[in-house]
Amino acid sequence: MENLYLKWIDYKTNKKYVLGALCRDKQNHKYYFKLSQDYLSKAKEAGFSVAVLPFTDVNKIYESDVLFALFRIRIPKIETYDDDDLQALLEEYDMTEFDEFEFLRKTKGRLMTDYFILEEERDN
Repeated sequence: MENLYLKWIDYKTNKKYVLGALCRDKQNHKYYFKLSQDYLSKAKEAGFSVAVLPFTDVNKIYESDVLFALFRIRIPKIETYDDDDLQALLEEYDMTEFDEFEFLRKTKGRLMTDYFILEEERDN
């Protein structure tokens, strides 16, 4: 099982807060997401609003056959790429074939429109 930790960055302090973990089970072709009550409480104290997340139940392990939308929007739509553009993307991120989870690992899933990132380390 591979894990990436969803973190919120407090734009005022630049401090990162773990919210939960995105997991991929390559063998069974499944994705899982679980919020962390303890870490989420720390983020809320710093001003984070859970209302911005599609995941609201801290007691639930969310499961899907496809990458959850919150993470999928952080992936380029490679089906629109021509062969040269795809090859350039693969070279830029040192990949031999496109893999959504690996792309998130390498780019941290950064977007200009929010304060979420994905990292392998859980440190807070």
